[in-house]
Parts: sequence; C-alpha cells; structure tokens
Amino acid sequence: MSDIKQHTVCIIGGGMSGLFTGALLAKNGYKVTVLEKNHIIGGGLQSFRRGDVVFNTGMQACAGYISGMISYQVCKYLGVSNEIKLLATDSQKQEIIWLNNNKSICLPKGRDAYQTYLVQLFPHEENGIKELLDCVFRVGHTFDYLFLQPIQRYEENVPYAYMSADELVRKYIHDDNLVAILEYVGWTTGHCLKAMPALEFCMMLTLYILGSHRFVNGAKQLADALCNVIEQKGGIVENDTEICEVNGEDGNIDYVVATDGRRWESEIFVWACTPKILLTVCREQVFRKSMTQRIQEYINPFSVFVVFCHLKKEKFKFINSSVYIPKSSKHPNLPQSIVFVTTPRSESDQWAESMEIYIPANYEDLAPWIATHVGERGDEYEIFKERIALEAINTISVYYPELSDAILNINVASGLTIRDYYGNPNGSCYGQQGLYIPIKTKLKNLYMTGQAVQSQGLAGIATTSVLTSEIILGRTLIEEIAQA
Repeated sequence: MSDIKQHTVCIIGGGMSGLFTGALLAKNGYKVTVLEKNHIIGGGLQSFRRGDVVFNTGMQACAGYISGMISYQVCKYLGVSNEIKLLATDSQKQEIIWLNNNKSICLPKGRDAYQTYLVQLFPHEENGIKELLDCVFRVGHTFDYLFLQPIQRYEENVPYAYMSADELVRKYIHDDNLVAILEYVGWTTGHCLKAMPALEFCMMLTLYILGSHRFVNGAKQLADALCNVIEQKGGIVENDTEICEVNGEDGNIDYVVATDGRRWESEIFVWACTPKILLTVCREQVFRKSMTQRIQEYINPFSVFVVFCHLKKEKFKFINSSVYIPKSSKHPNLPQSIVFVTTPRSESDQWAESMEIYIPANYEDLAPWIATHVGERGDEYEIFKERIALEAINTISVYYPELSDAILNINVASGLTIRDYYGNPNGSCYGQQGLYIPIKTKLKNLYMTGQAVQSQGLAGIATTSVLTSEIILGRTLIEEIAQA
C-alpha cells in the first residue's frame, strides 16, 4: 500500500463516472485530482434551486439501487450510502404509461407482479409475455458486475448485440398496444425500440422491473458525497476547469492544459468525458483507427427539451412514478412519448412543488441557434422554447387537467444547454453511450471511464467505474465491494 499511495491520478470530467472512479481510487490510496469544466460538479447528478424549490437537471431514477446490486453496494463500500436520501418508487405503479386510447397502465415492481399484471391486461399474449421475460431476465443477469459476480463470457448473448429491441419484443409479442407499453424502456437510452440494441433492452428492463428509487431533495447530494470521499483522502476537485490540450510523447501523457493556461501533471490520466472531445484535444493516437472512426461518426440523435415547472402549493398531487404520455415524434429513432416526474422533497410528500418534463427532440430543429452561445440567442429562441413547453403542458393537461392551473412559472432548457454544459455532441441527452470503447487506450497512462465504455444510469456508471479502477489498481475490487 505504501507504493500505491505515491501514485497520482488526474481525472478529466467531474460527472458521475469521474466522481465514482475518483472516489474508488482515492479510497484505495491514490492521490486524485478531478477537473470539471462547469461551475457545478455532478454531470447527470446536478440539481439546482430556485428559492426553496429543487430541480434535477439529469438523473431522475436510480434503477436497480437495491441490496446485492452494484450501485447500492458501491455506495456502501465508499461510505456514502447513509449520506444520500432516496425514495423507492411506488411498488404498484413504478411507471404510469398512458396509451392513445386514454387508458393508463401502471407497471408494478418485481418479476412475478410485472408478469401477472401484463397477462391480466393481455391474456391472449400470456405465453409470449412469459417467454419474453424469461429471455429478458436470462440475458439481463449475464451483466455479471451488476449482480456483483465475476465476469464470464456468454457466447449465447452475441445475437442480442446485433438484434434490435423491437425485433426481440416482436419475436414474442404481437399486440401493438403491448409493444407500445414496452417502448418506455427506450427512454433509458434515448432510443425507440427499433434503434435500441436487444442486449441493452434486456439489461435495462431487468433493472427497472427489480425496482428504482428517486433522489429526495435533489441528486447533487450524491455528487457532493463522492467529492467528500476524494477530498478527505487528500484529493482535489477543481470546478471551472475546461481542458483544451492533452500533451505527451512516446505513447505517454505528460500533462493536460486548461483554457485559462493552468496545467496538471500526473502519473495516470482518466478521461471521463465524451470520447469525441478527447480526439479533438489530444495530439497522440488514442485508439485503433477503426474505433476512432466509430467515435467520430457516432451520433445519438436523442436530444430533449426539459421544462422545469415551479408549482403552486397544494395544487398538484405528488406522483411517485415516472409518467409516460404519447406524443408523436418526427424522428424515427426517438421515443414516441414525453415523460414527466414530480420531484420528492421528503419521504411523505402529498403535494408536488416542482415538475420536470422531458420532450424528445431532434438537434437539427435548433439549427438557427447552433452556432450561438449562452445568453446571445435572442428572443426568437426564447419564444421557440416557450412554444415547445406550452405544447407539452397542454398534452399532459389532457390526462392531468389540474396541471394548467398549478404552474407558477417555468424555465426551459434545450439540446444547446446539454451541449454547452455537458459537452455532449449534437446535444445528445445520453452522450456517446453504447460505443463499448476500451478502458485502456493506446497510450500507456491514459484510461477511459463513463457511459461510452459500458452503459448509462447509476448502475452502468458504477460498473464502468469499478472496471476502470480495477485496471488501474491491477487487482479486482468486486469481492470487496460485495462484502462491504
């Protein structure tokens, strides 16, 4: 351990993956420096206040945050599980899905309850539902680290990597209404079922059926807790530090340079931002040519408008569920619904004080303002955002008429906000996830972490952070984490 304590690690990106990786390495003796370009750390864990009201800008639900699974156990291992407040979503209606016939579907937690509920609604699909869920859980449980198991090879999973989720679902299910219900899973990766890999679908549906939680009073509490772990071990987390150069020679990174001229040297560097940005700031060849081309060409078209609604007191009931409402999207690869959530303030809320509405969008719709910066987009941009927000509010009000009279004021963010604050190309809500890039790069001391390495969400980020940390440490952590 004495040798390990001498090592230094510089992590570029203070989002979820950067903070988790930093905390894991700090706990294991490394001197960690995290560099974050924004004024606030956290990435998808960011939240902000308007007066006493908290809004989340990113993560809304933690799927699979339960005992015996990686995200829960990593937080316990790092000693932060008691510092974050989470509320389990309603076990009887974890997701509320409205169909075009104005009928609501309330999906429960648990494999047996979930299957029984769907069979009651679609008795003619009983065999198909059972066979589909058998497949989903079988494939979903082969993501070994999610379940704190040593990684094995599953050759039988290869076909699911090349099959779309839509193909998998329709192999067993024929009723279009039931297919539409399962479409909600696509929101977790920013795709409709036709554009979502079956492998990803199985993993995400397994996690959501097992159960999800919501942050009470904002998601930033987890970012702050991880930051504390790093700092208590002698590390540093620097805000307002955007890296514009990654310099080195002979296959080694020597230092990185920020836009303000400051530079950081380290023995090890970890890139925890969008891979495409790395290719623009690093002079060395980071990946094989084929991987470099994939990163440069990859575009996730899923961008969003987010409407942050401040609600009048005791005017709109708190809903402890994610609500999916049909709204046609112009883009064939985007989800065909909008989503809204009400933010919990305590474990016993009856009334909501805030709501976040997520509206699928094509980044190209923002073409008139793509070359502009924050604060200089003009009145037409604000009018455009307000029109999108009002359309969404009117859509939700068809199903929840009380909403129209409950709104005190709104703020609207677009894909340009995501691009500028998260650094995601094309304003993509989920960045360049699903590339499955290697953790160890062609450079001797440069490593990768984040949703492009494995998958997104708290469970995916926790898994990737553990894998990155293990490679740097040169030993496994999963058994220690499982026993924490």
